[in-house]
Amino acid sequence: MMKVFRHKAYFTGVHVMLFVSLLTILYAYSPTIRVKVKEIIDPADKVYTIAHRGASGYAPENTIPAFELAAEMKADIIEIDIHLTKDGIPVVIHDDTVNRTTNGKGYVKNMTLEQLERLDAGTWFNEAYPMFAREKYAGTTIPTLDQVFETFGKEIKYILEIKDSAPGAGIETLINESIQKYDLEDVVAIHSFSAGNLRKFHKINPDIPLYQLVWYDYNAVRVSETYLKDIKSYAVGISPNFQGISSAYVAQVKNFGLKVMPYTVNYQLNMDKAYSWGVDGVYTNFPDRLLEVIHTNRENAQW
Repeated sequence: MMKVFRHKAYFTGVHVMLFVSLLTILYAYSPTIRVKVKEIIDPADKVYTIAHRGASGYAPENTIPAFELAAEMKADIIEIDIHLTKDGIPVVIHDDTVNRTTNGKGYVKNMTLEQLERLDAGTWFNEAYPMFAREKYAGTTIPTLDQVFETFGKEIKYILEIKDSAPGAGIETLINESIQKYDLEDVVAIHSFSAGNLRKFHKINPDIPLYQLVWYDYNAVRVSETYLKDIKSYAVGISPNFQGISSAYVAQVKNFGLKVMPYTVNYQLNMDKAYSWGVDGVYTNFPDRLLEVIHTNRENAQW
């Protein structure tokens, strides 16, 4: 009888050891499993819902109505794009021309604020997306950065994208002056595709968190540690295009001590995937959809 017991104990012990070994191997070689294990042991306190150009799926992008709707939907952050006018005023618009999102034509940098304020930045949206059209959108104007800060103050967080990379334009200084004018250093972050712009801003105000925007034409499984070390010298994280990354990419960047916040994710299937990878935030035109995904995941995990 004792021999049978010992045999069973030995048999069970061997299988337990094999199971543990298998889990160890899977953990070592599977970034997805590493991310999931980390979530179970140390779940993320917050996955930020970042309203890309405001709730731009439902309202004209980069306008006060789009930002108001994002706030109503309880988005954590509104992302806005900044260009400089001819007379050196930071204004909120994505493109370097007004052609796509207004009834005007021309480069933002060649127009004064007075000229920009005459343009209609909302009617185009009503025509392009009749299912979300609202009468109040017609006649909406391009806001200045100051107008956005005056309207929302500290009620919401901001990520500002520096779009103007013209040498000597001084856009970094002007943006910082606006942030300090409204005492918003605790609720503002900056991102840009230009590492040069970010480095300039970091020298001006090292207390503002910066994110390096990147675009990958291919699926980036890994990036060099030299590259990550360089980014970490001035930024707290990377904002890559969602279609160009993977769970392995997210695991590597986060293990290096940088945050990962992919853009622009509008379908809930992809939102769910990004969440499972352990990202720190997601840019979306539809913040209500992302909030639903986050709520469902946390509810299922009983957090």
